[in-house]
Amino acid sequence: MGVQTIGRKPKATPIEVFEENIADAQRLVDLSSSLRNRRKRRMRQELRQTFGEAMDIPRNKRDGLDCVESEDVFVVLKPGGNAARSHFTEQELRPLLRQAVVAIGAAVESYVAEKACCYIREALRSDNPPRRLLEIPVSLRDVLWIEDSYQRRGWGHRTLVEEYLRAEASADPGKIGQVFSTVGRRKFWGPVDARRSVPAGTSERHLSALAERRNLIAHTGDRVGGGKAVLEIDEVQWHLSHAKAIVEALDAVL
Repeated sequence: MGVQTIGRKPKATPIEVFEENIADAQRLVDLSSSLRNRRKRRMRQELRQTFGEAMDIPRNKRDGLDCVESEDVFVVLKPGGNAARSHFTEQELRPLLRQAVVAIGAAVESYVAEKACCYIREALRSDNPPRRLLEIPVSLRDVLWIEDSYQRRGWGHRTLVEEYLRAEASADPGKIGQVFSTVGRRKFWGPVDARRSVPAGTSERHLSALAERRNLIAHTGDRVGGGKAVLEIDEVQWHLSHAKAIVEALDAVL
């Protein structure tokens, strides 16, 4: 009997990395929607007795049982716990939506980094390397590190470029253009808009809105004036759907 070997799992493609990351954002949106309480009254007495018996809760504590309910779930709140009906309101669940916006931005950023890295070898071997590639700042420490660490210096050059691209990657369309132009990919926004059947400049505007909201959340806690900015599920779904469409179009035209 021959020895059975298990092959190494193939490396995920840039679009697969994006899909895995954007799924995190979708889960946060879905969770926020599912947990939003639509029930106006507290749990009825007969339900408290039924659930109390089923959950083996002492009779003298069953009056503390309560519940929240949406189209998707029925959640029982146990007596003496930290969860209360007030925690399942639209306002209280907005932190999930804020983190969803951050996750959407991160998914776009991860795609940009992974996809740009696919073109490093071609850019480095070009007879006419991209200007931005040649302008990547390199310190003497980097030069000495390559000489000490690599017999084939090209591998070290690739590592430096990859680190630079990952550090510069963003959901902001201006930064996306800079990252891809570093590896010789330019003038792709027009084809992206055309593939999405939207007016020229639309995809850049959509990503600008995402990047601005993501930065507001990440850097200020989503504060505007003296309080938190309002964030609705529809707005997050808007960012989510456009991010998916833009990345799919980018992957097709690059």
